[in-house]
Amino acid sequence: MLDRESTGHRHSHIVIILLSILVGMMAATLSCKLPARTATPAMAQSAGELENEFTRVAEQVLPAVVRINVEATQEAPPQGEMPERFKEFFRQFPWFDFPEGDEEGGTPQQFRREGMGSGWIYSEDGYIVTNAHVVQDATKVTVMLHDRADDGREYPAEVIGTDPRTDLAVLKVDAGRTLPFLALGDSENLRVASWVMAVGAPFELEQTVTVGVVSAVGRLIQSPDQPWRFGDIIQTDASINPGNSGGPLVNLRGEVVGINHAYAAPMRTGNIGIGFAIPAETAARIIPKLIEGRPIARGWLGVGIEDLTGNLKKFFGVEYGVRIANIDEEGPAADGQLQVDDIVIAVGDTPITDTWELQQAIAQQEPGATVTLTVVRNKTERTVEVTLGEMPAKYAGVPEEEAPTKAPAAEDWPMGVAVMPMSELTPELGAQLGIEAGQGRVVGVDTTEGVVVKGVERGMAASEKVAPGDLIVKVNGNDVTTVEQYREQVREALANGEDFVVLHLYRVVDGKALLRAVDIEKP
Repeated sequence: MLDRESTGHRHSHIVIILLSILVGMMAATLSCKLPARTATPAMAQSAGELENEFTRVAEQVLPAVVRINVEATQEAPPQGEMPERFKEFFRQFPWFDFPEGDEEGGTPQQFRREGMGSGWIYSEDGYIVTNAHVVQDATKVTVMLHDRADDGREYPAEVIGTDPRTDLAVLKVDAGRTLPFLALGDSENLRVASWVMAVGAPFELEQTVTVGVVSAVGRLIQSPDQPWRFGDIIQTDASINPGNSGGPLVNLRGEVVGINHAYAAPMRTGNIGIGFAIPAETAARIIPKLIEGRPIARGWLGVGIEDLTGNLKKFFGVEYGVRIANIDEEGPAADGQLQVDDIVIAVGDTPITDTWELQQAIAQQEPGATVTLTVVRNKTERTVEVTLGEMPAKYAGVPEEEAPTKAPAAEDWPMGVAVMPMSELTPELGAQLGIEAGQGRVVGVDTTEGVVVKGVERGMAASEKVAPGDLIVKVNGNDVTTVEQYREQVREALANGEDFVVLHLYRVVDGKALLRAVDIEKP
């Protein structure tokens, strides 16, 4: 009995083991037929499409990207400042001569600096955009084009204009042919993590393409050699290195969304994936003015400003704003409406939360414009109006002697012409205007009426026919004797249906005055 039961149990165990093996084999067979998730045809196709997009954009952009070679003359420290121990070393070599003046205390020495950067063609007629710092102090600029493989020439380039405040510059080359160019894209709606491509000549390696994403937008950075900050900057991890400056940062449509400007390299470690580009929005405002030769005039309040800490916000009773720390006695805000400790919370309808926003809101206004500031004073909100001046040269990044002496506001420069009364004409001012002046009149002109032209805005229609020192006596046949009368006559002339305005003006040539009639087309 026990023997039969034992035999039956053994047979049952064998059957169970066989069934288990069979089920395991079936499961293994089914699992081998399941597709791997990491190699789906759809994902492989997407990767291939992205690669095709990159190559397509590179082929589209590269012909319009140029290399810029620069020669500049810089002033070195006086050779007389060479340490004495070095002089003693060099004196043992009879063939070594110290530069003239070195042994007597030294004079500044001039030396030639060579550099290079990148740029991109803005228009088919040869206007090229780059960084202002690339062509700073340049005595010679040449451009190497890449629109066709068999060229290989360096074309001489003219620096049309620079704006150090935004680090933008425009050059012009005459290639004798129509050139490929790149269009400005939309940087205002640029999104973080969007694909971008940086193109240029890093380390003199021409036609180099690097790819990355937009790491951040609206960055505020401080250049170590400039007194101002650069704002609304695009940050990218597309590799930017020395030589990339001025080259384009493009999107996957081949549009320029930024102009490569700088990169972060702590302790000179090289590129660490943090590059910066000037946004296309800024370039769209500045480049046309540089091409047309129009002055880049920015509004100026003439005040010192400070950001607020959390405690100061509580103290002044505000949630945001910028504190007025001091007021320039000779600045536009010195009329008494604005006071120290006022907290500016808005310019017009634009809220102001920090100093950069206030600087931008003012700088984007034309000099001579009247702005309304909303301020909190003694925890009470009020509005004040300030008529802006023009940003001084040291803040705008231009040499002092090149800075305009007066803001070219539209009402002061109708048709791009600024005038002054005859009574203010001095011999010194006459010498600046290129005429002979004496006792408040133009010498050589037989009249004491009219207004004297003291400036003409470049790029305007009047610049071809009116010059500083001209004496305007009539506008559309009507006599003018004062500045206000001249402006009123011009305003009336611009308001009528004619396409031009006729000025009668005296111009003195070789001591003889000629009364000219010139037609100026309306802007």
